[in-house]
Amino acid sequence: MDGTPHAGFWVEEGAYDHYARSIDPTGDDVRQAADRHVTPNVELSGDGLSMLGAESGLSGAYTARMRNIQERLSRLGGNWQRMADAARRTSANYEVVEAEQQATIERLGKELR
Repeated sequence: MDGTPHAGFWVEEGAYDHYARSIDPTGDDVRQAADRHVTPNVELSGDGLSMLGAESGLSGAYTARMRNIQERLSRLGGNWQRMADAARRTSANYEVVEAEQQATIERLGKELR
């Protein structure tokens, strides 16, 4: 410590809500990317890997891997959404705490007069 008074924790008004609005599209984009680019390619139809691919298990392994990628991308998109939701909850909690502290300071100020 350098002796400087501690300023405390401060968040610019609207910062949590702004952050949540900023990352909301990312979760949607990740989920849509999975739906657009991975889902159509989960299973190879026709002669994609030939009969040898089916017999050797290569086509099954490919399908399993693509499903895994699809699930992971969907979860990732959901995680972005949960992070935005957490920021919104934090914003609401922060506003409540700030209001309570302001009321306490005002009450103490009146009592000290």
